[in-house]
Amino acid sequence: MLLIAYNFLIICSDDEEILRNEDPPELEMGLSNIIVVDNLPVVPPEKFEKLENVIRKIYSQIGVIKDNGLWMPVNPDTKKTYGYCFIEYNTPQVVYFLLVGFLFLVRLMTLIVMD
Repeated sequence: MLLIAYNFLIICSDDEEILRNEDPPELEMGLSNIIVVDNLPVVPPEKFEKLENVIRKIYSQIGVIKDNGLWMPVNPDTKKTYGYCFIEYNTPQVVYFLLVGFLFLVRLMTLIVMD
């Protein structure tokens, strides 16, 4: 049985015929649809839901957040958030437009400061 690599999947040569006849599998490549939001308040467990709702309200205006696409890491000792979160959008285009907008603002601020 011959093993070959196909789009980062290892398949057996017996499966090649199936792959030729079917649509190629869609693979999630990279983390291009995830952003990190920093400088959030560090909150105890009783305020997790409120903070999550505020984050969703703000960042869902930019694009559609995936189901279970918001993750706030928690310190196991203090049971409080670390002050940052990860947001996963449905498409990487949202993150691209966020980056372009951010770079535009940085450039604009640079021009204002230099004047």
